[in-house]
Amino acid sequence: MKNTFGRGLHLLFVFVGVFHIIQKDWGQALIYLGLGLAFDPFNPTQAWNNKPLWQKTVLLSELILVLVSGVLLFSTSHFN
Repeated sequence: MKNTFGRGLHLLFVFVGVFHIIQKDWGQALIYLGLGLAFDPFNPTQAWNNKPLWQKTVLLSELILVLVSGVLLFSTSHFN
């Protein structure tokens, strides 16, 4: 099964999220990177335990970016 639509949306959201990280707009980065995780760029029917290690690494790295963006958003807006 081809997942080109999901893969395209995933890449679009991740690229826009990274752009917002570069611009230091943590709120928008959090939104776009989080939306990117909603679209599995690999085989969405494959269970997490059956995914290769490199696919897990990519998805977990993106999740870490989301969490870091959230922490930076909270720390910059909460203490100002």
